[in-house]
Amino acid sequence: MVVIVNTHSSAAPVTLSQRYWGLEWSSVLPWQFDDITVESATFDEAMPFIKEHYARIFGGGAGEARFLASPMTAAKHRFCAETDIFLFRAPGRIVGLFMAHPSDWSTYYIRSVAVLPEFRERRLLTRFMEHSYAPLARAGVERVEAECSPGNTPVMRVLVGQGFFVTSTANSERWGATVRFTKFLAEEAETVFVRQFNSVTRKKKELTVTPHLERSTS
Repeated sequence: MVVIVNTHSSAAPVTLSQRYWGLEWSSVLPWQFDDITVESATFDEAMPFIKEHYARIFGGGAGEARFLASPMTAAKHRFCAETDIFLFRAPGRIVGLFMAHPSDWSTYYIRSVAVLPEFRERRLLTRFMEHSYAPLARAGVERVEAECSPGNTPVMRVLVGQGFFVTSTANSERWGATVRFTKFLAEEAETVFVRQFNSVTRKKKELTVTPHLERSTS
């Protein structure tokens, strides 16, 4: 459950992407996907959507206390105010939200993604992410990271389809069990990862799969 308190000031802070990379998303957006407009926004502009829809989208309604709750404190609001906020607008309403931020000088972390159930067949997340990689790479970002529950099959399919690698797993009191995915925007970074962790697997596949394919097509 998200608890909203009035802890913000009227002045919009500089985002982490602006401070680290000089990346102004407002100069890149809006993007149009059919009748859905994706635009850069502030956290305060996203708060009504969070307050109205997050409990339904992510669970955590009344009586549920499976993981540690995270109320909207002043510190949390200051942190969220420096993240990149992207709103998905249909005519007359907001139907989705994408939050992300730098986790260090070369890594972009997807913090939260939420799309209303009736719009999930529109591939909004996939289309948005495909557009976002080029501006990030131009700014010097080497990788994009995201985490999700291993039971969240739709999001996992999106990430795998976007070329993300599974790079770790974690357990926490806040999110439970999660799988971390990484997409490399820098070719050198991906080459090192594949060499260190995937080369043995690929060699085994070549030895076992290729002869089978040759027999099946002869």
